[in-house]
Amino acid sequence: MPSSSGRRISRENLGAWILKCNPDVTDVGGLIDHGVSSWCVQKSYRTDLFEAGQPVLLWVSGSAGGVWASGHVTGPAELRSKYVVPVVLEFLPEPVVREVVRAHPGLAELEVLRQPQMSNPSFATRTQYAALRELQAG
Repeated sequence: MPSSSGRRISRENLGAWILKCNPDVTDVGGLIDHGVSSWCVQKSYRTDLFEAGQPVLLWVSGSAGGVWASGHVTGPAELRSKYVVPVVLEFLPEPVVREVVRAHPGLAELEVLRQPQMSNPSFATRTQYAALRELQAG
């Protein structure tokens, strides 16, 4: 639901950032092997909201899509050659696949499901993030 400013996300309703990864473009195995310390994001009002400590999830798209990692933001987004947000991510023992996420009644409006082609970052509300954490716990 948009805020009074017309923006969908604010610090008050943010549960977690969702960073999307296209496995046709990015070597997911390499990410798992070598770790992730930052992620490219599109400059928007959302990039101004990043703060250290905010939860973050990595969503892999495609046939193996779903939540593959969780962690947190370690600082604000920065302009390098592109905008990047510094993160710490830990890959899950087993991804929470898209079908499981989609089947959860509290996640029908999850932005990454409704607008899969949208640029990074996406987000989950506090309620959606709690549901995603339940799914991660099994």
